Amino acid sequence: MSSRWDELVPGAETGSVEFVVTDEMIDEYVGAMEIAHPWFTSANTPYHARIAPPDMICKLAMTPLFQEYIRRELGPNMRARQAFKFFAPIRAGMTVKATGHLTEKYERRGKHFVTLEALFTDEQGNPLVLDKRTQYLPEPAAAA
Repeated sequence: MSSRWDELVPGAETGSVEFVVTDEMIDEYVGAMEIAHPWFTSANTPYHARIAPPDMICKLAMTPLFQEYIRRELGPNMRARQAFKFFAPIRAGMTVKATGHLTEKYERRGKHFVTLEALFTDEQGNPLVLDKRTQYLPEPAAAA
């Protein structure tokens, strides 16, 4: 594998986002995913506000948090694993922030992998969602 692998540094920032979750974002997402749960379609919820589907913000933020970095620094790759950890509901009108990081790189059975993660927080810094994904870097891509 080329020096590109050697130059990857755990802790490197991969991107950041900050946006307000709007009713329009939720409408578009639940429509595209064909979700009809009342918590996502009305404000009549146990949280006294409309709730975004738990994975929505991770999917909306994937490109600036991870994909641009992956294309620029890693080249072609495959997602090997992904996990979310949900801490609190995300309400319409909430400002959400996240910064992505390359948290580890490792080799298993001669194959190279990197793990990227981002913690989404609200305006006060309270955790909302942790998005953690591992990407497999095929040899030809790493040598590019």
